[in-house]
Amino acid sequence: MTQQNLHQKLQQASRQIKSAQQAVSDAQGSDAQLLEQAEQRLQQAEDELQTAREQAGTEATENPQFQQASEQLHDTRQQVQEAQQNNNDIL
Repeated sequence: MTQQNLHQKLQQASRQIKSAQQAVSDAQGSDAQLLEQAEQRLQQAEDELQTAREQAGTEATENPQFQQASEQLHDTRQQVQEAQQNNNDIL
């Protein structure tokens, strides 16, 4: 994988994560559909990161942008799960 392709994959993953973070923020407290959209975006981001990992190996996983995206993915997925649990508690 060329450096440019790796960068593009990581950028796409970061955009998906940011979009998911916004959906989680917008959904706080009530909107299950937005949480589902956030989960779908996170899955897309995870797929992008997996593709980058498969194609670039350690070049990808040692990249600071990859590491940051992975951390954000994990953190945002936890936020989605917490929001879903809060919605279930309300119901």
